[in-house]
Amino acid sequence: MDINTIIKIVKEIPLDKLNDEKTIKKAIKAAGKANGKTFSDAELNKYVQQFKGFSNGGSALSLIAKLLQSGITMGQVDEIKKKMGTK
Repeated sequence: MDINTIIKIVKEIPLDKLNDEKTIKKAIKAAGKANGKTFSDAELNKYVQQFKGFSNGGSALSLIAKLLQSGITMGQVDEIKKKMGTK
């Protein structure tokens, strides 16, 4: 998936809606659609739970570990940090 699209979609979620399942599903579907992917209900529910876990104080290290397992490089992680406005 294009990380820029994902970042844009996540940034558009209002802070008060970060735990709203309907809003998260909509954002995940939009990210998938932007990249030509559709998700089964089971996949969508899994991604929603992962997102909610991270947004509820999940560790950045655990997210980085998951990204690295999925094939993203540390260079890409650094690029994400820059685009999200973190150091």
